[in-house]
Amino acid sequence: MRIKHLLTAMLMLVAVMAVAQEMPQLPPIPVDDQVRMGKLPNGLTYYVRHNGWPEHRVNFYIAQKVGSLQEDESQRGLAHFLEHMAFNGTENFPGNGVIEYTRSLGVEFGSDLNAYTSIDQTVYRICNVPSTRQSALDSCLLILRDWSCGLLLEGDEIDKERGVIHEEWRLRSSAAQRMFERNLETLYPGSKYGKRMPIGLMSVIDNFKYDEIRNYYHKWYRPDNQGIIVVGDIDVDYTEAKIKDMFSPIKLAENAVPVVDEPVPDNDQAIVVVDKDKEMTVSYVDVMFKHDATKPEEKLNLDYLIQDYVVNMATTMLDKRLDEKAQDPDCPFVQAGADDGPYIFAKTKECFEVSAMPKEGRVAEATQVVVEEALRAAKHGFTATEYDRARTDFLSSVEKAYNDRNQTDNSYYGDAYRDHFLANEPIPSLEMQYQLWNQLAPMIPVEAINYALPELISVNDSNVVILNFNPEKDGVVIPQAQELKNALVNAHNANLEAYVDNVKNEPIMTVMPKKGKITKVQNSDKFDYKILTLSNGATVITKKTNFKDDEIIFQAESKGGQSLYGEKDLAMAASGLGQFDNNELEKALAGKQVSLEMKLSTSYERLNGTSSVKDLETLLQLNYLHFTNIKKDEKSYNRIVGLLDGQLKNKGTVPEQVFSDSVTVTVGNHDWRNLPMDCDIVHAANYDRMLQIAKERTANAADFVFYFVGNFDEEVLNGYIEQYIASLPAKGKKENYVNVDNTPKGLVVNKFSRKMETPKANSIMVWYTEDAPYNLQNSVKAAIAGDVAGMIYLKKIREDASAAYSASAFGYSRMVGDKVITQLIGVCPMQPEKAELALQIMRDEVANMSNEISEDYLTKIKEQKLKDHETQLKSNEYWLNIIDSWYTRKIDMVTGYESFVSGLKTQDIADFMKNVVLKSGNHIEVVMLPE
Repeated sequence: MRIKHLLTAMLMLVAVMAVAQEMPQLPPIPVDDQVRMGKLPNGLTYYVRHNGWPEHRVNFYIAQKVGSLQEDESQRGLAHFLEHMAFNGTENFPGNGVIEYTRSLGVEFGSDLNAYTSIDQTVYRICNVPSTRQSALDSCLLILRDWSCGLLLEGDEIDKERGVIHEEWRLRSSAAQRMFERNLETLYPGSKYGKRMPIGLMSVIDNFKYDEIRNYYHKWYRPDNQGIIVVGDIDVDYTEAKIKDMFSPIKLAENAVPVVDEPVPDNDQAIVVVDKDKEMTVSYVDVMFKHDATKPEEKLNLDYLIQDYVVNMATTMLDKRLDEKAQDPDCPFVQAGADDGPYIFAKTKECFEVSAMPKEGRVAEATQVVVEEALRAAKHGFTATEYDRARTDFLSSVEKAYNDRNQTDNSYYGDAYRDHFLANEPIPSLEMQYQLWNQLAPMIPVEAINYALPELISVNDSNVVILNFNPEKDGVVIPQAQELKNALVNAHNANLEAYVDNVKNEPIMTVMPKKGKITKVQNSDKFDYKILTLSNGATVITKKTNFKDDEIIFQAESKGGQSLYGEKDLAMAASGLGQFDNNELEKALAGKQVSLEMKLSTSYERLNGTSSVKDLETLLQLNYLHFTNIKKDEKSYNRIVGLLDGQLKNKGTVPEQVFSDSVTVTVGNHDWRNLPMDCDIVHAANYDRMLQIAKERTANAADFVFYFVGNFDEEVLNGYIEQYIASLPAKGKKENYVNVDNTPKGLVVNKFSRKMETPKANSIMVWYTEDAPYNLQNSVKAAIAGDVAGMIYLKKIREDASAAYSASAFGYSRMVGDKVITQLIGVCPMQPEKAELALQIMRDEVANMSNEISEDYLTKIKEQKLKDHETQLKSNEYWLNIIDSWYTRKIDMVTGYESFVSGLKTQDIADFMKNVVLKSGNHIEVVMLPE
């Protein structure tokens, strides 16, 4: 009950301040008046809201207040199994009808059509449905109705899905998952939570009787446990009436069994779990301090929002301290963090936790230090400067959401209403949140924040849980449970001094460069952008849009990249800028909605960034410093090296990583540029050389094209361009990339086996050519061919053969230097016993595509492409890429898109497969099998 003490103490302090500042008493949290809410006589709850972003799109959800916790012992895993069965036959959409019908609307299974099952909830969604036909929207409501009470649960469909579920379990079986599952009952002693992992028991999945899943369905899927959510470009009155018409006739059984919360008992002594696994790559330790969860009825008033804010500020500031601590060379961990939320996945118990990735052999020491930092904050509190940064960041994010409120995605509201239905989370409007927090946050002092951690951290072993997972490897010492208990005692007994917040109170740039000039402005009729020529020879492209009210996308691009360097010239660096090291710079950017990073690809060097409207100058200043004043930061660099070293040292023990590296090496033809990162590469790297390369790549601004796309004020932007881009140094000649040929030719097969803790099989196949021109038509055909292959694989490998949980494919065309690569890629993690069957299907079906393409598949894919394209046309990032392609290569990747896609025939795709993709005979197979 410690969290109650926090709330009481904190509210007393806030109340004193409120009186002093004549602040009214805290009222209930207002509900957004734009959402229509109601409850039918049978208990079903609904939420309906009109929202115009994306335009002409609607999201549908049905949330169930039940999950694996409601299973009987003989049903373990059936809540999740039932979720799968919702896509395998309903009263109005038999067989694969749900998938096939939504595909006809341009809604693809897996991305927009999906569901999830957790311990206490199950949620289904149909997203990004075009709103052009009311009949289609009505049909989506009908699918929700069928999910509610009309699943067929036919025996043959159940049997086909058993193998799919088994493969999902196999696919998800990792080192951490295995250790977690076998220790779950220890972590939840005396609670059903310890026996209800949603994936369940494979002995149940493989053998349950049909009536077991039907019984679960009819017992728990009922209107009083269900919430319907519809958000998007809809007629609210019509939609509400339709929900009432469709769902009111569903009867609620008189003897319906209520959903009862499952308690998590307190523990008087610390629970310590130490485990190891041969496929674990790094050690991990998590120290949790359990406390009661906030009850749903306690989330109605503003005191709940304030409580959440206070705890969030405390964990945010502690997170920053731990990140700073990790940069100390003597720190026993390379990464650490703090959080407060559900105790693992419990609804009725929460915890404050600190976690760390220890350096090898220093688990107990890392445990002590990470707890010491939490106790240091609890004892001495946070500083005013720390809180000022955290609060400024928070208010800045609130302001950003408010500024973009007219372009808020349907999914934001869908998720919010889901959480309101399932957990009574507040749903104030974005306008109200902006007003509330700009009034409340300045009134909450750092003293109120400093009440949090002393109340959340146990002073003894009560309700403490320590979880430690480790690699099982020669030379790796696994700590004993008592060592971790002792680490906790040592942390409590440590003499902890107050934290000192070292801050540079100076602007990012103290001396402004001498301004240059915009010497020429050209208007491009193509795509409505402007070309600015600057006095230093640099070129700037600007396109003003209103897609997002508070977003500006930035890119600076020049030819060259890694193609100009040798094998030992690793382009990986951590640095500061100007007078700031990396940590100081992060502090200096508090409250700024801005980001910028530099990357080297094979053929280009690029700086990519984004900013809010008001932080545009900061973005330009960061860019200026990248070109003129990169600062060496040994601490940040050494921390990254340590982090990579820990992650890479044992990566060869993880089958999935071995497979991924094998794909990289094989597809890259064993070229040194495509070798996967390993410890030898990291330790051979030279930091000074990295910084030298970065400076070389940014030495000549005249070799760059700078792009701005978004909602900027043109006069303001032009002033910044003259101040921060036209003033950049421009020396040296213009460079070009070196064309690199590192793709294998002909048939290449890399098939291998390895020992695994959980036997798995995985495969990737690539068909490709370098002979096709790069243009809109070939790019579209490649993408559609990939989608067709994906549909075929899903049907024949997953649904018909039950040989895999997932089977997918995609296609694309891209340029690397002057080389055009057009590829179709199939991916399939397979059931080992059916691996050869799955592999043969992958080969045969792609070959068959050169002869015949399903008209039905093509029609549905075209619908999806046209729908997605309509959304892309409202994206700043999309237009930056379109303009970049046109300006640098004179390749138009957008004009005529709709008419070209609409006019495509099945023979067009078949001919493309035969005469383009397969004609070259280039084919790669990488297959991993268990020993």
